[in-house]
Amino acid sequence: MLRTLIGKEVLETVLDLRFVIVTVLSVVLIPLGTYVGRKDYERRLANYHREHQMYRQHYGDKVGANVSAEGFRPPSPLSIFASGLDPFIPDKAVTSRSGLVRAVKEPGIDNAEALLFGKADFLFNVSFIVSLAALIFTFNRISGEKERGTLRAMISNSTRRTDVLLAKVVANYVTLLMPFTVALLIALLILSTSPDISLMSAGSLPALAAILVVTFLFILVMVCLGVCLSTFTHSSITSIMVAFLVWVILVLGIPKVSPMVAEVVYPIESRNVASLTQRIAREQIEAEFDQKKRQLYERCREELGLDSESVSSGPRDETEKKANARYDQEVVTLDRECQRRLTDTTRQLEQSYRNKRNIQMSVAVNLSRLSPVSCYTYLVSSLSGTGTAAPEMFTRNAERYQDEVKRAIYDNFVVKRYGNTRGSTASSVNTVEGFDQSKASIPDLTYQYLTTAEALQAGWMDAFLLVVFAIVFFAIAFVRFSKYDVR
Repeated sequence: MLRTLIGKEVLETVLDLRFVIVTVLSVVLIPLGTYVGRKDYERRLANYHREHQMYRQHYGDKVGANVSAEGFRPPSPLSIFASGLDPFIPDKAVTSRSGLVRAVKEPGIDNAEALLFGKADFLFNVSFIVSLAALIFTFNRISGEKERGTLRAMISNSTRRTDVLLAKVVANYVTLLMPFTVALLIALLILSTSPDISLMSAGSLPALAAILVVTFLFILVMVCLGVCLSTFTHSSITSIMVAFLVWVILVLGIPKVSPMVAEVVYPIESRNVASLTQRIAREQIEAEFDQKKRQLYERCREELGLDSESVSSGPRDETEKKANARYDQEVVTLDRECQRRLTDTTRQLEQSYRNKRNIQMSVAVNLSRLSPVSCYTYLVSSLSGTGTAAPEMFTRNAERYQDEVKRAIYDNFVVKRYGNTRGSTASSVNTVEGFDQSKASIPDLTYQYLTTAEALQAGWMDAFLLVVFAIVFFAIAFVRFSKYDVR
């Protein structure tokens, strides 16, 4: 009986005009969005290679004690499926001898219209078009059959209500997957023709498989929701109004309002204010220790009977050489203390900001998870390397690059500065033994995105909630339909 009911539902849906409209929309929009995303990724990748190559040619071998090395962030290959935060993540990390690495976002907008209206990528098409199509397919599956009288006929023939409800969910899910799968295959075919995209690589294939599984699960959630809503109404007109209202709330309302509520409930300072606070704190510490070093330099000279007003990095006699040697020996303690203070202060300020930001983001994320669309968005964008963890990943890569440049360049230069409290300054720069500056080059930034395992581990709650949504919607539909008046 269940198989017969499923066949009946599939046949009715395929012969409906709604199926034709959804098929046309899916086969046109999803491949088109994928093609545009592919061309956009190829353009961004070409720009990345061009910028990186130009930098290597003109600045790669210009190694010095105070060089500012630049590490470039390549676009995520799977950003084709979900652009997410990619347009707002910094383009490169710039190191410094002081240990402070800067994030740089080049000014200018390459595609203003795309940012203004949003990109029609895979995530957008599924979240908006396919989710709406699922509700269009199912909004009157119960109420419509009641209006036609077929629902009463089925129930009167001893057909179990459980079989009727299950048949509607399965049939509409399978029917919706038909045009979606065709559109998906066309989209994957478009991507496979690109020489710059390798979906079958070890890094992309697991993430792609996870994205598809999550997408199929999300479509099932929306089908269950549509059938569930249909059990609350007794006419098709009311059903479509309720379905559209719920769609607006889940797709546009909750995801948009949640961050705004989080900002009101738990306001924090902006990233610019936090960065400026860190810079001011560092400058104050450096100024404090600079004054101590100048006082130490004067003391070392006065103890040997030298004039503290003169400053020289190249001693002219043995006495000055002894004074500078004593200063070089004693200033090491100050340098270590200064570096420790700088590291601790910067780390505390940064951690304080991150803790506040994480609390605010946690409030926004947990509120938005009331919508399955938000859960789906978090999962797919995370698997694509453009989710909420992307800024944190950039920071990790930038800090790692700073350490690499420090070991490769900064640690191989010995910079000595001499100065008195009157403002006179002299300095000298030498290389460590065995380091050939002419053969050294600036290291490249090997950017690392979240692995599929890490993305799934971070997004397990969203995957779990999608399963819960599907079960809850079906359970509510079952309870409602068991008491539904079919007359």
